[in-house]
Parts: sequence; C-alpha cells; structure tokens
Amino acid sequence: MTIKELFDEIGWVGALIVGLTGTTVFGWIKIWSSQFKMLKHASLATLHSQLYDKGGLYIKRGSVTLSELDDLEYTWDAYRGFGGNGTGEKIYQKVRELPIADYETNKDWREVENIAAEHEAKRNA
Repeated sequence: MTIKELFDEIGWVGALIVGLTGTTVFGWIKIWSSQFKMLKHASLATLHSQLYDKGGLYIKRGSVTLSELDDLEYTWDAYRGFGGNGTGEKIYQKVRELPIADYETNKDWREVENIAAEHEAKRNA
C-alpha cells in the first residue's frame, strides 16, 4: 500500500466519522432547542397562572401586604423576562396601586419575614 492509498483510506474513514458525528450533534442541538422552548413555554404558563391568581385575589380583597407584594414582584419580573404580555403588567400595576394592609406576622413565619427583609435590603443597596 502506498502513502497515497493510505491517505485515501484515512480520508474516507475521516469523512464518515465527521459526517456521522456532525449529524448526531446537529440532531442533539435540534432536540435540545425544542425541549428548551417547551420548558420556556411551561415556565411562562406557570408564572402567568401565579400572576393572575395572586393578583386577582389581592385586587378582589382590595389590599396587599408587603410580603405579598414582594412575592408578586418576583413573579412579575420572571414573567416579563420570559416575554409575558401586557395584561400581566396591568394586573401587576393594579396590585402596586392597592393600599398596603397592616398585618401581624405569623410567629412561625417571623424568621422568614426577617430573612426576606434582609434580602430586600441587600437587593436595593
């Protein structure tokens, strides 16, 4: 076997390996992209449901607590980040206009409220 024949054989094998590997990688990318889009839509649907359910409850009640407003803000930020629509923004803005209800924190949740307040202070710093 001459060197030219050897390179010809290696060339065919190399082309076959590159072809199979490239096709496989392209297939994985296509599947991953499709699954990513489905996960994005599922997350958006979940955030949409939370925003509408919580926001509707607070609007119907006519007031919102600080911790509820903070929680809704996190939901709204994520919803908007995923490309949520203007109706969600209207609900969020309407809740922001509600009066803040005075409330006594539940003793079991006092520690959680303190941690949330610390987190909020760091986030706004």
